[in-house]
Amino acid sequence: MAEPKFQFYEYVRVRADNPALAEIHGQRGAVLGRSEDDEGGYGYAVSIERDGICWSVEEADLEATGEFGTRADFYGDESIRVRVDAEGRGTLAD
Repeated sequence: MAEPKFQFYEYVRVRADNPALAEIHGQRGAVLGRSEDDEGGYGYAVSIERDGICWSVEEADLEATGEFGTRADFYGDESIRVRVDAEGRGTLAD
């Protein structure tokens, strides 16, 4: 199977003749999710910059911009710690 062309938090541009993507053709966005189909092709969840809406876009409909963000750019840098007991229940850790 082929490696994915795009990585998480990579900025991409939508380039497609696909009528379903006409609304975002030429728009810049960031890869926030990725899935692989049974044939080894990749689809991506792309958050479009202008409105933050995520679109499902096939690899062939995207082009690289050469720019990358970080996880914190999209989700912040706050984190929490959770303890899990023997039964699988989680509670916030100190």
